[in-house]
Amino acid sequence: MNKTHIEHFKALPQRGGETWQGGLFRMSGRVSGEGPEAFHPYLPIWVAVDSGKVHLADPLLPEEATPSAAVAALLDFALRNERGGYRPGRVEVADEELASQLGFLGEAGVQLAVVGRMETLERFVEDLERNLAGATSPDVPGPLDGKGVTVDKMRQFAEAAAAFYRAAPWQYLTDEDLLQVESPRPPRGMECAVVLGAGRSAYGLGFYQNVDHYAQYRRAADRGGRGVPGVWQVSFDAIAELPPADADLWQDHDLPVASDLAYPMAVWLASRGKLKRPSASELAFLEGLLRAFSQTSEAEIDSGRWQREVPTSGGSLTFALALPDLLKPPTHRQWMERGFEPDRRSNERIFADMNRYFCEHPPESIEEMNEAAASLFSGRKIDDPVTQPETALEQAQDLCYQAFDTHGRRRVQLAREAMKTCPDCADAYVILAERAATPEAELEYYGQAVAAGERALGPAAFEENAGHFWGVSSTRPYMRARFGLATALEGCGRVDEAITHCQELLRLNPNDNQGVRYSLMPTLLASNRDVEAARLLKDYDEESANWVYARALLAFRLSGKSKAARREFREAFRTNPHVPEFLLEEAHGPLPPHYRPASPEEAMICAEELRPAFARTEGALDWIAAEHRQRERELGARRKEQRKRQRQQQKKRKRR
Repeated sequence: MNKTHIEHFKALPQRGGETWQGGLFRMSGRVSGEGPEAFHPYLPIWVAVDSGKVHLADPLLPEEATPSAAVAALLDFALRNERGGYRPGRVEVADEELASQLGFLGEAGVQLAVVGRMETLERFVEDLERNLAGATSPDVPGPLDGKGVTVDKMRQFAEAAAAFYRAAPWQYLTDEDLLQVESPRPPRGMECAVVLGAGRSAYGLGFYQNVDHYAQYRRAADRGGRGVPGVWQVSFDAIAELPPADADLWQDHDLPVASDLAYPMAVWLASRGKLKRPSASELAFLEGLLRAFSQTSEAEIDSGRWQREVPTSGGSLTFALALPDLLKPPTHRQWMERGFEPDRRSNERIFADMNRYFCEHPPESIEEMNEAAASLFSGRKIDDPVTQPETALEQAQDLCYQAFDTHGRRRVQLAREAMKTCPDCADAYVILAERAATPEAELEYYGQAVAAGERALGPAAFEENAGHFWGVSSTRPYMRARFGLATALEGCGRVDEAITHCQELLRLNPNDNQGVRYSLMPTLLASNRDVEAARLLKDYDEESANWVYARALLAFRLSGKSKAARREFREAFRTNPHVPEFLLEEAHGPLPPHYRPASPEEAMICAEELRPAFARTEGALDWIAAEHRQRERELGARRKEQRKRQRQQQKKRKRR
């Protein structure tokens, strides 16, 4: 205890009518420390009852949370003039041990009382907890709040969840694969399920009543979440992200868990934000389904229907599971009705059909070619070709076109069939790369795809078709593979290799039908390869938002806060005035799937792409903020002047 601080405290002026309440408080939320487990931080808090002033000291580790820390916080409160600057007439605490260390208060003429309730302080702590949790977030019931749920039942659920997580069924299934529980009879809302985790972000199970409920959920999610129907969900997360009651249950009872990132939570997410926890019978069903998944093989999944008998807290259950989309694949229209957008790559099947036809029936003139194209191919369905693929590569590629026109596990099955038909089919490996469960597997498949494409095309094609590569339809699988490889390499931190691939793609196809330049530009800037970035800007002179803001950043890098840099910023601002506000935001939501030029949606995408480059340029974000404020002031002045002129004109008209 700092004796000097105590002497200074005694010398402070006293407000006899003021009461302070305080102590150490364990926060309900957990935070992650340097060790493997999250913990409850402790806060030393003191509140002046009458004035409402509050002092919060820095959060403490559990081993640091001693009464002396609360005493130090009280002295700090009193001695810091902006908050205290005086000693109160009374101090109230609820802890006898803390009171024993506050004996100096009597020497300072301050009354000390140990009380059962400190209402002012308790209200503040409740508000603080609510604000930390998020003022708009709903209260989350605890896992034991479900009817009939006990710690033992939760332990069995935890064991099943850990087995599910270790089995990682997202290696085989995605949220596009709607699984039907044929038996036992599922609880309401759990009739169908999808596996979450193929996107490598959210892992678990999502539940739906039927196909229509699933389609409704997908469409609502595409609208930004408006009108999303209620669903059951089992999710996995770090313990610090769990509601306090869940985290306490796992730590207090040492429930099993697959990893530090795999603490499970089962909850009903209602459409209006209300949450519900499963009852004992619902929990037993979830436990059984998790166990059934953990014991399911890839071969069983590909069969489309399988059974598993598993133990649960409610007794042994036999699960009969089916993937209806494998047993009876949906049509193109049915996929669209579920909210799936068509894959444009499937349209290339028509071009392949036309190429085969004209190779077999060479036209004698352009007019004859156009006439045949109009009569045979115009309006024709993709799955009704005029010709049939003959070579092994053509047959494999046709299977990939069929795969592009479907979704989920069926797409993987068709890709593997294509790979067996012809190992030189690049698109087969591309599809498997897109479905890879790990970055390592993704990189491996894309590497195989590039090698397959090179074998299929042969060395001569790269010399003869360089400069117009994409215009030859047979090169497109290779181009897709190489762009995918570049993206995967960048994701793994191998940036220089990714840049080399992108630059070679642009050499082969300067028209850049794939939009490679939009990925390459931010990467060059973030890597401080300014000369190459400037050359790319010159090669593709355009007025898209990311292009003009890239020019502004390059100008700032070259000349700082110069007239040239300001000129480039103002040109960029005219192109899309929304970009600065998104660039300067630390938090940002999911990116929109579509955008219009000059729209906020375009600005979000531009800011996301260029933010790393701006952040790595010293002073760039501060410069953008200052220029943005100045531009807003100028525009505000212009609008004010315009309104003034309009009022003057109105007065003149009235006089007439």
